[in-house]
Amino acid sequence: MKSKGILVVTFFSLWIFSCKQKELTYDKPYFDFDSLIRTQIRGFSKTKVEVIKKTLLDGVKDSITVVPDTSQWKHELDAFQQLDLINKPMYKGQYLVDDSKDVHSNLTVRTYQKINSEVPTPVPEVKIYFQGNLKKLKRIESSFTEQNLMYGTSRKLTLEFDDSHDVPVLVHYRVKGVQKMIMCDSVKLSIEGWMRYLN
Repeated sequence: MKSKGILVVTFFSLWIFSCKQKELTYDKPYFDFDSLIRTQIRGFSKTKVEVIKKTLLDGVKDSITVVPDTSQWKHELDAFQQLDLINKPMYKGQYLVDDSKDVHSNLTVRTYQKINSEVPTPVPEVKIYFQGNLKKLKRIESSFTEQNLMYGTSRKLTLEFDDSHDVPVLVHYRVKGVQKMIMCDSVKLSIEGWMRYLN
C-alpha cells in the first residue's frame, strides 16, 4: 500500500508540475477561476480556517483535521485553479455558454460546453450554479481529463460556496477520479474537505 501512496504523490507532483503555467496577461472570455481561487486563499490567510479532510485511496479511508497555511492552500486547491485553462487564447470561441434554471433548486446554471472536438482540451465542461448573479456563487462542477504517454487521469471537481457579506466563501471541495500511470494499475482516488471558519 505504501508503494501506491508514493505512486499517487509522485503522480500529483508530476501533474502539478506539468500544469503550472507562466502567469500571462490576456482577456478571459469565460469565468475567471484563477482569480476566484486566489481570492479564496487570500481570505484564508486573514481568517483562521480549519479543514476536515477525508481521503479514499483504492478503498482505504483516512481522515485528518488541519489548519493549512497559504502554501498548503495553494497546493490543496491547485486542481481547481487549473480550470482557468478554458480562458487560454486558443480556446476563445471554443465553448458554448448557456444559462438555464436548475430543476432541483432556485439557482441558475451557467454551462461552458466545449463545442469543437478538433481542438482538444482537458476541461470539456464546467457548470456554475449561482443565485441571481455570479457574485452569489453557490457551486462549481467540472471534469478534468489528461492523457499522455506516461499517465492518464480523469476526475470530477466540485466546489461549494456560502455567502458572507455578498462575497462567496468556500465551504466544501471534492476531487474524485481515476489515475493510471504506465506499467501500473489504475488507482481510484477521492479527496474531500469541509471548511470551518474559526474567527
